[in-house]
Amino acid sequence: MQPLLETIVQSLLNYGDLPETWHVPEAERFSQQKTLYDYQRSALENAARALCLYYKSGKSTYQFGEAPNTNEQRKADFADYYHFHIDGFSIHQYESKADRRNQRQNPVFRILSEFIASQGEEIPYRRIINRMCFWMATGSGKTLVMIKLIEYLHCLQQHGEIPPRNVLVLAPSEHLLGQIRRSIEEFNQTGLSIDFVPLREIHRVRQGRLGTGDVITVYYHRSDNVSDAQKEALIDYRRYENDGKWYILLDEAHKGGKEDSKRQAYYAVMAREGFLFNFSATFTDKEDIVTTVKKYNLQEFVRGGCGKNIYLNEEEYTAFKDRSDEVNRSEREKIVLKSLLTFACVSRRVFDLREKTNIRELYHLPLMLTLVNSVNTNVEKERNDLWSFFQILRGIASGNIDVDLFEEAKSGLIEDWRNGGFVFGGSDAAKYLGKNESFMRQMNVDGVRKAVFLSCKKGALQLIRSRDNKELAFQMKNADSPFALIRIGDTSKWRKELLAGYEETAAMQETSYFDGLEQSQITLLMGSRSFFESWDSNRPNVINYINIGGSDAKKFVVQSIGRGVRIETLPGKRRRCFFLLDSDEKAKIGKFRHGEVIFPETLFLFATNRNAVKSVLEGLKTEKSAVFERLELDTIKKAPVPKIGDQDMPLLIPKYREAEKDLNQSKFAMSKRTQQRFQDGWKGPLMLFL
Repeated sequence: MQPLLETIVQSLLNYGDLPETWHVPEAERFSQQKTLYDYQRSALENAARALCLYYKSGKSTYQFGEAPNTNEQRKADFADYYHFHIDGFSIHQYESKADRRNQRQNPVFRILSEFIASQGEEIPYRRIINRMCFWMATGSGKTLVMIKLIEYLHCLQQHGEIPPRNVLVLAPSEHLLGQIRRSIEEFNQTGLSIDFVPLREIHRVRQGRLGTGDVITVYYHRSDNVSDAQKEALIDYRRYENDGKWYILLDEAHKGGKEDSKRQAYYAVMAREGFLFNFSATFTDKEDIVTTVKKYNLQEFVRGGCGKNIYLNEEEYTAFKDRSDEVNRSEREKIVLKSLLTFACVSRRVFDLREKTNIRELYHLPLMLTLVNSVNTNVEKERNDLWSFFQILRGIASGNIDVDLFEEAKSGLIEDWRNGGFVFGGSDAAKYLGKNESFMRQMNVDGVRKAVFLSCKKGALQLIRSRDNKELAFQMKNADSPFALIRIGDTSKWRKELLAGYEETAAMQETSYFDGLEQSQITLLMGSRSFFESWDSNRPNVINYINIGGSDAKKFVVQSIGRGVRIETLPGKRRRCFFLLDSDEKAKIGKFRHGEVIFPETLFLFATNRNAVKSVLEGLKTEKSAVFERLELDTIKKAPVPKIGDQDMPLLIPKYREAEKDLNQSKFAMSKRTQQRFQDGWKGPLMLFL
């Protein structure tokens, strides 16, 4: 399924032809330090096209003092654009049918029907079609686009192009809200100021505050605390729905289970007389995908050079499936050694490149993530994925590494690179990895210890506990700083039941190690689902997936890869080396070979279920460009003969270039009726009007 709204606005409206008041003000500017990339500006331009189509088209063009039912007509007109592009448009119907398991009425229908008119026993999707989604990869700067969109909405209101509405930002965590707040503070340096106000304060000012002059009032709240009850942490959406007159911006607030489906209904109710803007790196529901106005997901992000190449290792972590079998212990140690060797190669290459160029800020300090399915201490140790990995790691840190096993791990990696492996992103990444055989063969045990454990000598581990009991840091006793961090919900059981006997100290610093990860020397981060969202980093170069897969693999893998696919070759230059076009930048870096930069510019994946991870990446890589299988042609006409002055233009003979080896030609899909019309014998050149 493809982003239909993006296709609609780009085919029907040219951004340059929009009235001047509909242009995004100073589209490149964000702050004194930041300007928007071309794909970020493109997202704003597509949003402008969609809003113009919604508010300034046909009989439902917005006018001050318009009749109350005009917005419903506007929604119907907007839905017609979808009908125009696909036959029988029906993304979703919110029906009143009872749930078969408990015979209760569909809660989403119940919530919507209280405020939105139903049609018989269902609420047609066109009644809540006033929405658009921004499908943008983690690290692509969604927050900047969101804040510029707020500025744009303010300008449109000031010019009377759209109705005056309050703006509300909803995000699922304090961390995300804090990230938005920090970006707003940076934006406010430009002169126009956003006043970020808690939603609960709206009742202190009669009718709310829309903002005046150079001040934009924007309300915010935790999206997971929007409910149908008023409690200490929760708010009752009915007390804040404001007759549906909101422009709501959702940041990663669309995910979840049954309770979150109800929240989607709350948001639709609150924005029924305004508009809903949904930002995320991972959309899976078809109503979100179809109404996407800008798609710059992981595939586009990496292909455009803004993210690391992604390499999926051939060998799996299968030895971690049954950890009671001691025969598999050497296999477990070997695959862990493979990931540590890969990490050591990345780390060594970064330091070599910095020394070669004398640029300390070149690239990032590499980091390894180990993401596991279970951390539970209530079950047998053999079923605790994190404990099993940690035991192998501790053995490598404190014991003598089997030389034969170490060499086997090196040879296995070299063989993987020779074979090419599976690469997502740059098509030549595997080729350049294969040219690093001699570099890998030079890697020795001391090099791995120094890169991973921050010490060339073997030794015991020292435990450092955090003040909030959510983190456990580990440091070699013969080293000066911690190298590893376990971040889980509650570490107290781990300390008491699994780590008894470890020398233990309390962290000296007030802030958490995780919050200071960007400036930290920590090389290894371990945990489960506690840090998949709400943080971004340039640092990860290796991710281990242990016993992760199944039905939730797609969202899980895309989100976790999104944590670290971001890259920053030089400060503020977030593209891979050979995508930097500025000659001054290239002069700073020097003439690198692809084989040298391939390590810091690649995210290496190791997985227990390799096929699950591969299927997710292949799904992103081979998405079809056709809109829908039932695409219907509106008109078929004979093309006029083009002229130059009074003379017929001569026939132009095309010249072809050889296509890339991995180029997949997308088929033009059409409905059976249209196909039959072609087969009925139409002759001559065609012009197709969609």
